[in-house]
Amino acid sequence: MVRLRTASALVIAVAVVVAWSAAPATQQFGSITFPTSGAPAAQEAFLTGVKALHNFQFDEAAVAFVQAEKADASFAMAYWGEAMSHNHPLWAQQDVPKAKAALEKLGATHEARLAKAKLPKEKAFLEAQNVLYFGAGDKLARDVAYSTALQKMYERWPDDHEVATFYALSLLGSVRPGDAGFRRQALAASIAERIFAANPKHPGAAHFVIHAFDDPDHAPLALDAANAYAKIAPSAAHALHMPSHIYVQRGMWPQVAASNVDAYKAAVDLNSTMKLAEGREDFHTLGWLAYANLMMGKADEAKKNVDNAKAAADRNPANRGIRDGWLGMRARYIQETARWEKLDLPAADAPAAGAEHANMPGMNMGGGGGGVSEGAASWIYIVGVSAAKLGDRATADAALARLRGIRERAEAGGNAYAAKPHAIREKELAAIIQVAQGQRDQAVALAKEAVDIEKTMAAPSGPPDPIKPAFELYGELLAEAGRHGEAAAAFEQALLRTPNRTPSVKGLAAAQTKARTSDAARQ
Repeated sequence: MVRLRTASALVIAVAVVVAWSAAPATQQFGSITFPTSGAPAAQEAFLTGVKALHNFQFDEAAVAFVQAEKADASFAMAYWGEAMSHNHPLWAQQDVPKAKAALEKLGATHEARLAKAKLPKEKAFLEAQNVLYFGAGDKLARDVAYSTALQKMYERWPDDHEVATFYALSLLGSVRPGDAGFRRQALAASIAERIFAANPKHPGAAHFVIHAFDDPDHAPLALDAANAYAKIAPSAAHALHMPSHIYVQRGMWPQVAASNVDAYKAAVDLNSTMKLAEGREDFHTLGWLAYANLMMGKADEAKKNVDNAKAAADRNPANRGIRDGWLGMRARYIQETARWEKLDLPAADAPAAGAEHANMPGMNMGGGGGGVSEGAASWIYIVGVSAAKLGDRATADAALARLRGIRERAEAGGNAYAAKPHAIREKELAAIIQVAQGQRDQAVALAKEAVDIEKTMAAPSGPPDPIKPAFELYGELLAEAGRHGEAAAAFEQALLRTPNRTPSVKGLAAAQTKARTSDAARQ
């Protein structure tokens, strides 16, 4: 989230609150029921804040809860809500100092805050939140403890939709990349689906069904929620975007594009209204829109998306996250269009994205380790690929060395799973260099090593990262080597991970045709 540390920044923040408060109350964030002890004057703003939380509109949530605090200074749940706006469960992000500052406005100690909560359920929410922000251990340990506290609340109040919704979200928030099994996602989905059936306009219910089933195997189960969610909360940029998570998993490219056209406009409008930094939800949706256009063969439209990203990078020269996001989009465009060109490696590996663009859901801006964002790593990869395609072995080797260093640093960081995308990029680039040198057998072997790594990873939640799926590259290299039957099998595996992805669909069709021709010739 955007950090506000100075007095001048505080003035800006207050101005945003005033401007937002003066605007007509036109936010359509869905419908919930959440009885509390707050004064009637605080109820509308409080409910807006909770719905904004469910829609991951965290900036708007914070403003709404501050309004509720002003309407009823003794309303404990208003301060609870403001603190919750600084926790982003599914992105493993949390601004503890800001959350604590919000709570300390209510009371200097946990006991003092509890004393101001007038209802048992309100006290229980504050108890659970205390674990989240003041508990022992790292973020994951606190997330697990918080989920356990909410489980107890859910067992005590099983019919309370808000208790159930926050518990379902906490289950999803305890999942980390590389975790085995589907039990927590299944439980979260079962809870969210029950709420969705009882209240088809509940934003959190539809939203968290989508997140729970955000993979190729389970995505069909979330199609109804995906089709409904944007209509439930049409004022929320994130709600307009989220259906495309399921559409991507189903390979529904026109729907992916339409979803993100609307989401991008809403995100840009929100940035303007609330004076928010660029490179957050707007960049996220723009990247997905560009990918959908590429899958539909609309290269010119995708180029416009990339150019929009570059314009944002030019407007924000000090924001490395925006720069890396643009580079990642440009790298994907070059990969999908095969419009190879002479490119330059960056002067030095860029550190992962910082606080000013941390609210970029699904962009994987942290790059999974190695101190380099996903966008920067993709750019280094595509510089190497383009160089290899154009016969510039020196630049290709330099890019390969950079990728190797990134992978080694990620592995040294102790997160083996986070190093895997870097290892795949390294193997893929090495394979492409070998192809350029006429060493097809070595290239196929390296691509197979990339496949073996990819098989140990979960399917992507959105556009693939790395930008070239390993199974797809393996299929292409097998086809080039005349091994069409094996190529077809590789493309089939690729399509299980990235359904209806256009290069794999085309590769499969060509490989199957040539395999049949080869079989007929042999017979």
